[in-house]
Amino acid sequence: MVVSVYARHSLKCPHRKKKNAGQYRRCGCPLWLRWGKTNKRAARTRTWEIATKAARKLEDELEREALGIEQPRKPDHVTIDEALGLYLADRDQRGIRDSSKVLRLIGRLRNYSYARNVMHLKDITARMLTEWRATWTFRKDSSGPAVAWSIVRTFCRWAHSIDLVPSDVSSKLKSLPIVRKQVQPLTRDEIADLLMATRQCGFSLDIEERVRVFILLQRWSGLACVDAATLRRDLLRHDDNLTQVHRTKTDAEVFIPLPPAVAKMLRAHANDHPDYFFWNPERMKRSSLICQFGDWLRLVFDRAGVKHGQQEMLSHRLRHSFAVELLLAGVPIEQVGKLLGHKTVRTTERYYSAWVKERQRKLEIEVKQAWTKMELPAFSPQRAAPASETLNLADAVIEGMVH
Repeated sequence: MVVSVYARHSLKCPHRKKKNAGQYRRCGCPLWLRWGKTNKRAARTRTWEIATKAARKLEDELEREALGIEQPRKPDHVTIDEALGLYLADRDQRGIRDSSKVLRLIGRLRNYSYARNVMHLKDITARMLTEWRATWTFRKDSSGPAVAWSIVRTFCRWAHSIDLVPSDVSSKLKSLPIVRKQVQPLTRDEIADLLMATRQCGFSLDIEERVRVFILLQRWSGLACVDAATLRRDLLRHDDNLTQVHRTKTDAEVFIPLPPAVAKMLRAHANDHPDYFFWNPERMKRSSLICQFGDWLRLVFDRAGVKHGQQEMLSHRLRHSFAVELLLAGVPIEQVGKLLGHKTVRTTERYYSAWVKERQRKLEIEVKQAWTKMELPAFSPQRAAPASETLNLADAVIEGMVH
């Protein structure tokens, strides 16, 4: 079945009485489609190129109908809730275990959209995302907005990649600025004060030992709070190495040698669950355990007189101390990044670039100290020009400026 395009001229069109007026293309009259003897319908356009494409599409539909082939159905539009469920299932299939931030943030987007009668993912606009971002509340000088927006952009790109939406609406908005704060590691004296303060906080003997071992583990392993608090006993080998430890945040596998004394204290630490050093999943949720250690560390920091922010993640100060001490000892930043479980060295440089410079400054001091044992070259000034030549040159310059 051939579908042809023709112009349906209005009564006021001067070209309607010309020969083959239906094929005249230089007027703005509406275009129609015609097939068979009597079948016709409007192309709903005045552009011949668009009408021709519509004619070819209609030919395909008529051919399918003649052959008895069912027409392809348009995909159903998914709701935001359905898209979120698919996204979480996809992350689980890819082995990403922690999706709490995604669930919390996209859940807020869903609630914001549903409150404005926007149910389908395709109906979310760039303007709506801009208005939603304006409602975010984060601490001043926080990287929270940039991290939250990266989660939203990743979700939108994924939805577009599997054809849930026709376009990635988040690509129309600019990324939020990342606030780069200089990390504050603990000094050796401050760590000693923290260990001493565990005996002055009024803890029971078992909690006092638990907090002290936890501080030493974080200082000498660089593990994040959640990874240290939920560390399994079988990951500590007989050679005092922590192996096959998967970071909860990035799912990266890290290998960390521990000092023998710290490994011995870990093995001797008693816990009410045989598989973990600190955690009992049958008695406490992971989030509750992290909050508990956070409260204990805050008491210890206050008792030791170590300054800190009100909302600061204090356990990260121990992680920073692990990284900075290695950098100052000369360990390459690429290796430090692997020990910390960073996916790329750029992440390590973002937080610890200043301490790499500190290491360079230390190397500069050592080089200059080595100069005292060497015979340095003597300074020999260049031959000075005669005074008459200098005056003549100055007079020539002044005369040239006057001219």
